[in-house]
Amino acid sequence: MSPAAPGILWLVGTPIGNLGDLAPRSREVLARVRVVACEDTRTCRALYSWMGVPAPELVAYHDHNAEAVAPSLVARLAAGEDVAVVSEAGMPAIQDPGYRLVVAARRAGARVVPVPGPSAPVLALAASGLPTDRFAFLGFAPRKGRAAWWREALARSETLVVFEAPTRVPGTLEAIVAVDPERRICLAREITKLHEEFLSGGAREVADELAAREGRLRGECVIVVAGAGEGRAPRAVPWPDALRALRADRTGAELSARALTDVLACVYPGERNAIYRAVHEEETQG
Repeated sequence: MSPAAPGILWLVGTPIGNLGDLAPRSREVLARVRVVACEDTRTCRALYSWMGVPAPELVAYHDHNAEAVAPSLVARLAAGEDVAVVSEAGMPAIQDPGYRLVVAARRAGARVVPVPGPSAPVLALAASGLPTDRFAFLGFAPRKGRAAWWREALARSETLVVFEAPTRVPGTLEAIVAVDPERRICLAREITKLHEEFLSGGAREVADELAAREGRLRGECVIVVAGAGEGRAPRAVPWPDALRALRADRTGAELSARALTDVLACVYPGERNAIYRAVHEEETQG
């Protein structure tokens, strides 16, 4: 009798706040597997309750027990059983112990199949308004030696994405300010949740705004930071060409001079005065 083919290790992305973000494929896999390794069994059980599906066997798998639990999960995979892995929120194996199970499963010859779901670092980066062509996800800044860690991180040229606990955000902003008070940042908080917020500007500006608020900052936070020496990307289309195209467009032709200026200034920051003069000269000549 030939040995059973190894099972599949499913990496299932789950919502980071809004349960409506659960993908149909994620729901399908979670409803089908007989065992789920999860960071928090209570959170996982609540997800199954929301799905209206009976929860299968839930195995707690987190930073504190990963080495003890992984062998039994790998054994089940080796015996041909499928195992799903979920983190408390978001994509498993990203900043959580799921990656250790991925390594062990691959060594055991099991397939590893990711099922896409929300990822806070990617969502924060996408909505930050900072360059996305090159970025580095650095996880959490260390508790000790944070000032030196940030000095080194801020010397990097790519956009940085960093997790931070809400209680440490003020100190983190001050560490950035100490190196470069004008460095552009975006503080993303409570992504996909009711109180979602994206706070953008220079590091000092954002730090001052938070300091002026009453009460503690709450919720999960991601900080996106512009890379060192970030320059403005070359324009594929100069703004005068964009102005002519907008004038020829039906919607653009209906915009007032002020609205035209505002629209183009959003796409070509730093050119507002020149755009304003060009728009008003056209109106005067027209």
